[in-house]
Amino acid sequence: MEAVRAGRIDAAATWDLAAELVAVLGRPKLRKYRITSQDVEDVLVLLGAILPDVDIDVELRDPRDAPVVAAAVATGADAIVTGDRDLVEDAELRAWLRERRIVVYSPSGLLRELDSP
Repeated sequence: MEAVRAGRIDAAATWDLAAELVAVLGRPKLRKYRITSQDVEDVLVLLGAILPDVDIDVELRDPRDAPVVAAAVATGADAIVTGDRDLVEDAELRAWLRERRIVVYSPSGLLRELDSP
């Protein structure tokens, strides 16, 4: 979080990721946080103006990861940070992303990168 607050990392999203967020926030195990439908709507209203929609043309090991890849491409991200092995270990995807100047980091890999001079 320190890197986000310092402006060293920017977050990126797409409509597909926003839809996934809505689905996740509605899960029963998150009810303890008392997130209301109005809270979710408020977030979507704030994000709506900046959310791009993009298609990707690479085969993914897990098609459910397409929104993450699309968000990185659509926003011109420098990196995807994830613990998802289907993204971290997919050599073909990593090569395709490198052509677009996007690197895939595990969370620990990003921390190492941020700590290096």
